[in-house]
Amino acid sequence: MLKLLGLLLTAAGAAGVGFSAAAGLSRRVRTLRDLLGALELMEREIAFQLTPMDELFARLAQRTPEPAGAFFARCRRGLSSLGERSLSQIWRQALTEVSLGLDAQTLDTLAGLGDLLGRYDGEGQKEALEQARLQLCQDLRRAEEDQAQRGHMYRVLGLTAGAFLVIVLL
Repeated sequence: MLKLLGLLLTAAGAAGVGFSAAAGLSRRVRTLRDLLGALELMEREIAFQLTPMDELFARLAQRTPEPAGAFFARCRRGLSSLGERSLSQIWRQALTEVSLGLDAQTLDTLAGLGDLLGRYDGEGQKEALEQARLQLCQDLRRAEEDQAQRGHMYRVLGLTAGAFLVIVLL
């Protein structure tokens, strides 16, 4: 009985690893979609209403699901030290403190956007946001393809590895 329980736990553990890896790919896609929506809202707020950054980050933190919402909340909290640090530094620090689960290229795109926010007029910021959104759209397409291809493979490999371990241990 104890051996059977051990075999079941081994199989479930291996399957869990595969399903966890596939879930990470799904989280990445969801986070990219959330960030794209937030950047679109940001672009409209800056271009048409000239919303102050403090208010804008508060709105984004409320309207955007986690972990992107936590990123914008962290940016808003960082604005309290705006005289001592630049908005770019606050943005980059939030990128490092909040685990968004994105690849390095996407994080570089977001970091580059942070360098331009608050430095230029509304039109310049609107263009920077548009460029970042275009890049994130490409990243989203790649992430969706990755999820479709590798997500299924990770789940199958997890189940297969679990079955293999059970057979070897028998």
